[in-house]
Amino acid sequence: MQRLSTYVVRQKHPPHPLLLNANISRIVAALLHIKNNMTLSRLAAILSLCLLSSSTLAADLAFKKLSAYEFELVLTSDISLTVDQAQVMMSDPASTLCAGKIPQYGKYKFVDSKVLPGQKSLSPVFHMVQMLSCVADLPARPKPAPATKLDSDQEFKLKIEGKKLSTAYFSAIDNAYYETAYNMLGSGMKAISSPEDWQARVTAYQAQIGTLVSRDLWRVTVYDNPANSQQPGTYIAVDYETKNSIAPVTCGYVIWFLPPGSKNHFSLMREEYGHISEDIIKSTSASDMIKLRKQMGCKP
Repeated sequence: MQRLSTYVVRQKHPPHPLLLNANISRIVAALLHIKNNMTLSRLAAILSLCLLSSSTLAADLAFKKLSAYEFELVLTSDISLTVDQAQVMMSDPASTLCAGKIPQYGKYKFVDSKVLPGQKSLSPVFHMVQMLSCVADLPARPKPAPATKLDSDQEFKLKIEGKKLSTAYFSAIDNAYYETAYNMLGSGMKAISSPEDWQARVTAYQAQIGTLVSRDLWRVTVYDNPANSQQPGTYIAVDYETKNSIAPVTCGYVIWFLPPGSKNHFSLMREEYGHISEDIIKSTSASDMIKLRKQMGCKP
């Protein structure tokens, strides 16, 4: 595990999350201006100085290279963060690691705090492990088509389709039909993992969380040609929560993509998930567990 950046500043009271986001935004903007000709060590030094001047938090970001285009990031902080805040803090270091490719976050988890080799003890209250993949450049977004709006019947049918696709995908994995599940991935996800590498990661995670006990696809959201997307089309986000024999809580989401003009050529373009271990549940108060579930995007 190599340290990517360390930033240590302590204050009596942690900042309001909105202030924390504002400080992070200023840092990200500064790094965007200079990162193109920057080594990792130089990035770490500048990021450290930026955060020292912001007087907001004590944190450490380390990484482990898993393959040419895959990394494991470990963020520790003495302030409790949401997943979105943590990923914003990782975004520019992630861009530097990807060296021109597009950073894409994968699964994440919260773990018991421990000092990593070469790190100073920060007595952190937040410890997040985030998987990072570097994907090929996406094609430039074409000029938007004339605005259309799905009617209620179309949206309802797409929500049903999103649940069917998600159920089929998860069932294939649960029953070890890995080729079937892999073939449901979109080209962007296939570009970063061969079938063998993808299956190895899936089976390793299955061993970590145990066999399925129950799964709840608790929210389905349809986005028709959203303005901020890289590609025009219809996106279906399915949020889920599972209970497994080892990990009592796993929360995540999948996003299905349907290109314009197609009626049934769906593909899985993104998947994110994280789990809470039995040990963490036993050692966490009910009020803190509510906060942790919210951070992970679990069912309210």
